[in-house]
Amino acid sequence: MRRTSTRQAQLNRLWGAACAFAGIFSLAWAASFVKANVLNEGLRSHCEAFHSTSFPFENSCTHGDGTVEGANGLLFETVFFGSMAAAAACLTAAVVIEATRRK
Repeated sequence: MRRTSTRQAQLNRLWGAACAFAGIFSLAWAASFVKANVLNEGLRSHCEAFHSTSFPFENSCTHGDGTVEGANGLLFETVFFGSMAAAAACLTAAVVIEATRRK
């Protein structure tokens, strides 16, 4: 394989990874939106301490005994922010490689 075709294949894999991570991020964002606005819609009416965030979407309720209802889990938060960071890193690397290649 020639060097240019190897470099192009690596660049294509980098663009593919950026798109895959962006897709995972988008799906996680949509899932948080649905959970906050559809599943936990009636949470505010029977809640003592209501909390709402917009990135990622979350409607949660803290009850008097300390239990939390409707909050996003740690695994979800890790996937959400991890995929966002990985997509940004892959996209940045691909753009830098493209820019240096075109000089």
